[in-house]
This record gives sequence, C-alpha cells and structure tokens, in this order.
Amino acid sequence: MLKNFNLGLREKLVVIVVAGIVVGFMLLGAFRIYNAKQSINEEIDRSGNERITLIAEALSNLIVGYDYSNMEFLAERIVKLQDVQQITIRNQAGKIMVTRKSSNFNQALNALDYESPVLFSGKPVGSVALRISLERYEQSIRRTSMNIFLLFAVFAIFLGVLLYVVTSKAIIQPIGHFRDLMKEILNDPSGRVRPKLEIASQDEIGELAAIFNTMNDKVHDYQQRLQEKYILADSNLLATNEQLKARTKQLEIALAQVEQLATTDSLTQLPNRRHFDTFLATATPRVLRFNESVCLLVIDVDNFKQINDQHGHGVGDYVLQELARLFKSRTRETDICARMGGDEFALLLCHADKDEALALSQDLLHKVSEHSFVAKGQKLLVMLSIGIAQLEAEIHDTEMLYGAADTALYEAKRRGRGQVVVYPFA
Repeated sequence: MLKNFNLGLREKLVVIVVAGIVVGFMLLGAFRIYNAKQSINEEIDRSGNERITLIAEALSNLIVGYDYSNMEFLAERIVKLQDVQQITIRNQAGKIMVTRKSSNFNQALNALDYESPVLFSGKPVGSVALRISLERYEQSIRRTSMNIFLLFAVFAIFLGVLLYVVTSKAIIQPIGHFRDLMKEILNDPSGRVRPKLEIASQDEIGELAAIFNTMNDKVHDYQQRLQEKYILADSNLLATNEQLKARTKQLEIALAQVEQLATTDSLTQLPNRRHFDTFLATATPRVLRFNESVCLLVIDVDNFKQINDQHGHGVGDYVLQELARLFKSRTRETDICARMGGDEFALLLCHADKDEALALSQDLLHKVSEHSFVAKGQKLLVMLSIGIAQLEAEIHDTEMLYGAADTALYEAKRRGRGQVVVYPFA
C-alpha cells in the first residue's frame, strides 16, 4: 500500500510503527475494557442478589403479620438507598401490599429488575421486586474505559517514539549515509571519488557496507584501467577515422557507380527497363489524380535481326547507340526515354496528348530516315515502328498502358512497318 505514496523511508517507518502500535493497543484496550465491563456487571449482579435476599428476609415477619406500617417504613428507607428506583411487595396471592418509587425515578433509565420469594418457616408467603438503576455503574464503566484508553494512548506514544528513535538510529541513519555516498559517486563523472562507508555494526547493514566498499574499490580500479584503454584507443581511433573517411569516399563513388549500373543500360547509356518501370509506376497515380496528359511510345527497330545477321552484332550495337543519341536529342527534361531490351525502346511523354505524341513520333521517323547509318563503308537502312497509347480513364494503370501501346506497335508492323499507330485505331 505504501508504494503508492511518495514517502521517504523515515515517513514509511513512522506510518508502519504508528499503525502497528495503534492496532495492537486498540485490540488490547478493547479486551481490557471488555474485562472491566464483565467485572462491573458481575459486581452489579452480586450486589443486586444480596440486596433482594436481605430485603426478603426482613419482610417475612412483616408480611405474615400484615404489618403495613413497618413495610411502608422499610420500603421508604429502601428507595432512598443508592441506585434503588422502585420496590414492590406482594402477598402470597400476588396482590400488591406496598410499592414505593424513589424521588428521582425515571422510567427511561437503564435498570435491572430483581425478584425474590419471601419465605416464612421455609414456606413462601409473598414476594418482593426491586428495580436497581444502572446509571452509576454505566458512568463507572465510561470512566474506566476512558482511563484505560488514556493509559494505553500514553503508553503507545511512548513506545512508538522509542521504537522510531531506536529503528531510525540503527537502520535509517546508516541507509541515509549509504544513499549520500552513492549520490556523491554518481555526481563525480571523473570517478576520482572513492569514499568509504564507516559502519561498524556486525548485522546485515554492516555486511552491506563491506560489500559496497569492496564493489566501489573494484569499480574504481576498473575505471582507471578503462581510462588508460580509452586514451590508447582514442589515438588509434583518430588514425582509423581518417582511413574511414577515405574509404567512405571510395564507397560513395562505388555506390554511385552501382546505382548507375542498376538503372542504366550499359550500351546506350539510357535508363533501363527497371528504372523506366519504377518511374512510370510512381508517376501513374499522380497523373490520374490531377488528370494530366501522359503518352507512352513503344519503339521497335524494323528488321533488326537482319542487320545483326548480315553485318554482325557490333554493327547492331552501333545502330542502337545512334538511335539512343537521336532519341535523347528529342527528349525533354520532363520526359524519359529508356531501352527496354534488345531493339525495343520506350519514351514517356509527360504533359502531352496523342496529337503531340503523334507529331513527335513522325519527327523521329523522319530524323531516322535522314540519318546516315554507315557500317564498314556501307549505308544501312534503318526504320522504326511506333505504337502510341495515352493514360486515361479507359487505360488507368501501367499494365493496360503497356498493353495498349504494344497493340498499336503490332498494328504498325502489320501495316508494313516504318510507321506510327495510335491506340485505339480503326
């Protein structure tokens, strides 16, 4: 329960000591008061029985002789006695002969009723009833309870203070000293502080102090060795850091080269298909969201296999490099041209519709037809087939865009090659 409160060890000790003593003395006091009440009740009962017995003995002759005057005189004297509230004398038939109440009679007061037969020569001749007030006894019980409470309260305070002082001196002070030394060590980052706990007791706290001193010595020695290693390592680290800087520069250059190789076609120096697909997949959601115009051109070299077969692959590579140079010359900064593989190229025109893509395609066909492709002194005939598709509501993803452009390309080849077809076509 105490862990939920932000209390120090001394405060917790006070709470525990006070709570334990209060509970203990409350139980002890309650038991003592109970015994006192029992003793008073027994005394009341004994006194009441003695009174009623004596009165019954005194009335035996008076009842037999019908001596009303003496019975009344005796009744008057009895109700004047302390605690007596009422007396009633009856004959053998139960008829009231004399009844008297005290001057301070109060029906609301707590009282005990005692009744005893009146005997004459061993035979009952009547009865007497006596009502005794409990007010004086209750006051006595209250005084006794208060005295017991005050006595136990004073003793509890004395015992609590004594336990607190003894426990605080024997436990709290050494622990507080232990805490202060640990703070001193923690507040010294250099590790030069090497205090000792001076506790001479042979109990668990003394053992704890000895363990702390041993651990502190070991930690101090370890810090010293660590400091020496740190100084040595620092000098080595400086040299290593310079080497790492040089290695880092080399690694950055190598990573840039690797990245270029991963995204660039080595023959034409154009972006490769992987880079082109990534760019298109990134651009497609934006284009559809903002309703921009984007067209895809799929370009294929006609009869490229014949060029390779007749003139060799070196000439084929030369043709692809020349075409890449021509495509670059007609590509804007917002567009991207890539070699998709073999003799196939792709050109993505941003902010361009089908008419603009068609005009660019026809210009490319014209430039290629006018360009001089010469290999081994022989002029080569190079022609292109181009398929065009626009990203729009009906063609709303990259797969559909590729499919539409490829369909247009196949239609261009079917129509005789060397021409441009825009999807959809008649």
